[in-house]
Amino acid sequence: MITKVHVSEMIDATPEAVFDCVADYAVAPLFIEGLQRLTPAGPSTTGEGARFNAVMKVGPSTFHATIEISEYVENRRVTWSSTNGQTQAVTFDLEPSGDGTKVVLEVTYERPSGISGALVAPMVDETVRLRANGALRRLKHNV
Repeated sequence: MITKVHVSEMIDATPEAVFDCVADYAVAPLFIEGLQRLTPAGPSTTGEGARFNAVMKVGPSTFHATIEISEYVENRRVTWSSTNGQTQAVTFDLEPSGDGTKVVLEVTYERPSGISGALVAPMVDETVRLRANGALRRLKHNV
C-alpha cells in the first residue's frame, strides 16, 4: 500500500535559499537522517533526470539505492525518487510566506505488505513522520 506523510515548517529564508539546499545532493546528508552518502551516477547533478547512488543507514541496516530527481521546478518543488523498484520519494514544496518560506515535505513510501505489514504500519508511519519532522528542523538549521 502506498502511503504519504506530510509535514511542514516555516523557514526564515527565501525560497531560492531553501531550494538551493533541497536540490543540492551535496547538502542532503546534512538534513536527511541516515543518509550517509549521495554520489552522482551520471553526468548531471541538477534538474530532472539527475541520478545518484545513495547509502542509507536505518537502524542496524545499511541500504544502497539509486535515486533520481523526478520533479524539478526551480525555487518551488523538487522530488527525489527511488528507482530500485519499491516506491519511495520525498518532495519538497516551497511557498513564499511573509519574510520566509513555508516548506511542505511529502514522504511517499510503500508500507510492508501482508498481516505483519498491517501490524507494524502504525509504527512505520510514526517513524516516517518523526524523521520527516527532524529533516525539516535540520534543514531550517542549515539554511
